[in-house]
Order: sequence, then C-alpha cells, then structure tokens
Amino acid sequence: MASKKTTVPLLLVLLSLLLEFLIVKAVIIHPHGGYLDKACIEGERKVLLEFKHGLKDPSGIRIPNFLGSFERLRYLNLSNAEFGGTIPPHLGNLSQLRYLDLNGGYSYYSLTIRIYSLNWLSGLPLLKYLDLGNANLSKATRNWMQPVNMLPSLLELHFPGCQLSDFSHYSDPNPFVNLTSLQVIDLSYNNFNTTLPGWLFNITTLRGLYLKGSRIKGHIPHVNLQSLRNLGTLDLSYNGIASEGIELVNGLSIYCNNSLEELYLGFNGLSGELPDSLGNFNNLRSLDLSYNSFDGPLPNSIQHLTNLESLDLSKNTISGSIPTGIGNLLWMKRLDLSFNLMNGTIPNSIGQLRELTELNLDWNSWEGVISEIHFSNLSKLEYFSLHLSSKTKKQPFCFHVRPEWIPPFNLKYIDISNGYVSPKFLSSNCLKTLKRLECIVLKNVGMLDTIPEWLWKLNLFRLDLSRNQLYGKLPNTISFSSNALVDLSFNRLVQFP
Repeated sequence: MASKKTTVPLLLVLLSLLLEFLIVKAVIIHPHGGYLDKACIEGERKVLLEFKHGLKDPSGIRIPNFLGSFERLRYLNLSNAEFGGTIPPHLGNLSQLRYLDLNGGYSYYSLTIRIYSLNWLSGLPLLKYLDLGNANLSKATRNWMQPVNMLPSLLELHFPGCQLSDFSHYSDPNPFVNLTSLQVIDLSYNNFNTTLPGWLFNITTLRGLYLKGSRIKGHIPHVNLQSLRNLGTLDLSYNGIASEGIELVNGLSIYCNNSLEELYLGFNGLSGELPDSLGNFNNLRSLDLSYNSFDGPLPNSIQHLTNLESLDLSKNTISGSIPTGIGNLLWMKRLDLSFNLMNGTIPNSIGQLRELTELNLDWNSWEGVISEIHFSNLSKLEYFSLHLSSKTKKQPFCFHVRPEWIPPFNLKYIDISNGYVSPKFLSSNCLKTLKRLECIVLKNVGMLDTIPEWLWKLNLFRLDLSRNQLYGKLPNTISFSSNALVDLSFNRLVQFP
C-alpha cells in the first residue's frame, strides 16, 4: 500500500493534468468579500475551489512549481490549504493573474509559508487582489513595499500576521506611491513599532485600513486626513497611539464624516473626555473605544449617530449618566458600557432601541429603578447584563417588574447582581417564559423564594443564585449541560438526598 508521502505527490501530478485541461481558458476574477467587482465563470470557479480543497495535507507540502505554467490563469486561491516551505518564484509567470490568495490561516498547528523576496510580484501587473496573510515575510521586510508599489491595478492588499517590522523604506512624508486604485490595506498583527507613514494618507481611493495589533504608536499625520475622504473602515485597535487618538477622531470627523462606517480604537491608552466631534459621523455603524482611559460624561452628541449599530465603551472611566438621547439610535444592536464609573438612573428611552440584541451595563453604580418600560420595545434582546459594582445602601438599584409580566424578548443570557429584584422574582412569569435561557445569574439580589421545578429542566451552561435567601430541597437530577457551572452558595437550600 502506498505511503502518504508518495501518494500526495502522485495526487498533485494527476490534479495538475486535470487542471491543465480545465483551466487553460480560465478567465476568473472572484472577490473575497471586499470591494472587487464580480466577473467570474461559475463552473471554472468551482473547479479551482475543488483544487484548493483537494490540496490540504497535514504534511505541509510546498506550493508546486507547475502552477507557474498556467499563463492564462486569472484566479488562484490556495488559502488554508496547509502548504509550507517557500513560495516558488514561478508564480511570477502568471502575467494574467487578477486574484491571488495564499493566506495560510492561523492556528497553533498551522504551517508557515516563507517568503524571502517579493520581486516575483513584478510579473503580475494586472493583479487586483493579493493576500499573503500569515506568511513569514521577516526576510523581506526591508523592501516589501517596493514590489507592491509596482502593482498599479491593485485594489486589495492583505498582509496580516506576516512578521513585517519595517515601514522605513517609505517613511518620506511624500514618497511616490503608485497604488492609485488601492481600496483595502490590511497590515494587522505585524511588528512595525513606529508611527504611521505619510504615504498611507496619500491614497485617496482607500476605503478600508486595518492595522490592528501592529505596534503603531505616536503622532498621526493629521495634515493629510483630507485625502481619506472615502475611508469607510479604520481599525487601529491594540496599538499605542495614546493621546494622539483624540486628535485623530477630531480630524476624521471633519474629513471622513460622511464616509466612515467603522472606527476601532480600542486598547490604545487613549485618555481625556470623549470629544463632541463623535456626533459628526453621519454614517457610522460601529464604534469601539473600549479598554482605554476615557473619563468624564458621555457627550450628548452621540444622539446624532443615528446609523450606529454597535457601541463599545467598556473598560474606561466614564462617569455620569446615560444621555436620554440614546433613544434616537434606533438601529443599535449592541450597547456595552460595562466597567466604567457611570451612575444615575437608566433612562426610559433605552426601551426605544428596537433592534437591540445585547445590552451590557455591568460594573457601574446605577441608581433608581429599571422596569418594564425600559424593555417595552426590546423584542430582539438576547443578552442582558447588569452586574453592579456593589450594593449601595443609600440609593439601592432595583429591577422591578410585575410578577405576571411577560417580557417581549426571549433572552439567552441574564445577569442581575448586587441590586434588588422582587423577592419572588425567580418563580415569576418573567423568567418562566424565557425558554431559550442558557445562563442565569441572579446573585445577591434579595430573593426569598424556592427554586421552581421548571428551572432544573433548562439546558443551562451557568446558574448562579448565590447570596440570596432561597430555601427548599434540591432535585435528584437536573438537565444542565455536563460542564455547567452552578453556584447556589450562601442560601438555605437542603442538600441533595
């Protein structure tokens, strides 16, 4: 019986003969989900995709040289095919190629493609899409930009996790950049450890800039922000731009206020008060400023972000209350204000967010009452978490609903901790009607009740009813998942028989 090591090369030879017959006339351009236009022959596309899936092998074979002989090939996608070794320079013979994806994916067991030079790219003048994600480009980091700059038709450039460490070759504020059509740049998870070069801000066609976790720091050349008038997505999260972030937000709010849809600046050490200019982004859908050091109140201007779908301000030191204008954000799906210093009452207007699926108000010092009116229109809510920093004695926070109230939503996750609910809340209709519950946390909320039978029949992965005054007997069997976390401590429950 043939061994695996001999079978794989034989399979590749057979596949190469099949491919030569099927794709000599291939004229395929296929987008990866970005900004490329579709113009592909579906049957030939399926052949190439089948080829990609058939090449997966854990031994990590190299990309075969024969691929460089398909001179009319326009589409080549070998992503996640478990190739290793070096990329053959023969790929530079594919002069008709428009789409090249060699992204190896990332996992603990992933094999690594190594690239010592990118000079072979000069043979691909028609290339529109290039993805070398997670390839090791550390040996080519000194001049990686030079061959890329020779691709005038390039629309999307994806080099995430490529161990690049050098922007210096094009650090001149006004270098000649030939990428006049480029729409997407993804250089996330590299090791630049430098400021952003000026040439990035000279690409007027840019719609998506992804630099997450690439050790970007220091000054943002705001003078050129007017060139980014088409920018739709900016991801600078997990970097170190620090105080420069406020200046960046102010600049973007002037020059990109109509185009920007996604802004991610989390984990950057940003500080100071949130600027009023946040309200100037007319089409912003997602804003993430989490894990920074913003303080002061939420600006009232956020009520103008009427297209916002996701707002994450968690892990800051924001104080004050939620502006009543929050109810204007009718497209909001996810709101996370957890781990701040916010206080005051939660406005009734939050009940106007009809599209809301996730509401996280954890670890703040809320006061007053949250009641049925706060949930009146939240029919899509699945995740609700209100874990208070501590139970205050002066103005204790209370979650108050009528025992017969039937909520409009069907939660999967509920966490109310360190506040007060009605003593019989556990056996109320409010919980009983939530058939999709997977997690129930009602910790230290003053319940005085027995645990209803129906609760033990839920398929929960977590149940925390600790620090209440629950009493009665526990059942012999429960329906929870085998690895469920259950905490019933500090109650008056009877042990299992």
